[in-house]
Amino acid sequence: MTTMVAGMNELHEAKKDVEALKQDYPELNEQLIHVTSLTRQLQLKYGYMGSLLRDKELPDYEPQFVRDSILSLYQEEVRKLKDHPNIVQLKDIMKKHRQISDSKLFLLILGAKPELLQGSTIIK
Repeated sequence: MTTMVAGMNELHEAKKDVEALKQDYPELNEQLIHVTSLTRQLQLKYGYMGSLLRDKELPDYEPQFVRDSILSLYQEEVRKLKDHPNIVQLKDIMKKHRQISDSKLFLLILGAKPELLQGSTIIK
């Protein structure tokens, strides 16, 4: 039970940081929501988006069945987000909340409630 409470507290803390980002950096937030929504619409793993933002290659998250042309367009949108002058704010949130999976963090960015994400393991 303590782990569950700690996990819930971490999710609420992350949600607060996401809300602060939304208030303090509205343009960055808008671009972030765009790329996160695109990730969801293309049915790509949030871990792939996270690895691209961190400049890491994670073969586990590499899309298998996406056309190269579509993947190039997606990567260009992520690159635009990474080129945002305030991207360090997002990277700081990602680093601070690295114990929360990328999928949960990006779902919080899309507006999911922390209570719905607690214990959820089916999303990647």
